[in-house]
Amino acid sequence: MNGIFLEKREIFEYILAIFVLTFIFSFEGSKFVFTNLTRSFFAVVTAFLLHEIAHKYAASKLGYYARFHFYFPSAILAFLLAFTGVKVAAIGYTVLYPYKFKSWMYRRLKISLEEVGKIALVGPLVNIFLAYTSFFLGFSFFKDVNKWFALFNLLPIPPLDGSKVLHWKLGGWAFFFALTIILMII
Repeated sequence: MNGIFLEKREIFEYILAIFVLTFIFSFEGSKFVFTNLTRSFFAVVTAFLLHEIAHKYAASKLGYYARFHFYFPSAILAFLLAFTGVKVAAIGYTVLYPYKFKSWMYRRLKISLEEVGKIALVGPLVNIFLAYTSFFLGFSFFKDVNKWFALFNLLPIPPLDGSKVLHWKLGGWAFFFALTIILMII
């Protein structure tokens, strides 16, 4: 498939996710800070949206179709946990469809472990890159949001990206997880 295709419903689900995450990242501890909304919005758009679009792009480059799905139960839980000071951003997921689109369409019964690992890794890689870039440019809030997205997504817990990368390449997962831990320290 050439390029990235976004369905109308998927765009709506991205917008919902951005608003929920903007609200969540506007908290300082367990206190909602209204003045944080603008910077939270821009940080979430860069951290979340670029993360998810990277998954779609990688899937497209490998010939697959990927679609983001907003998951309401997780969004409600994340919304409620924000009032306790806990930030959970697992409010959706990207699904890979095992179709190859070329001059004809055919279905593969299984996506390879390497392909799944590569598609899963690109999202956290975007966050790691944005976090280090934000660090060197002195944008601490953007660094914090991106390092949080990278760390959370690289946790080796299914269905998070980290579990897929770990199953594909243990050494690769360990390297990028270590880069994220360094971000947590600096």
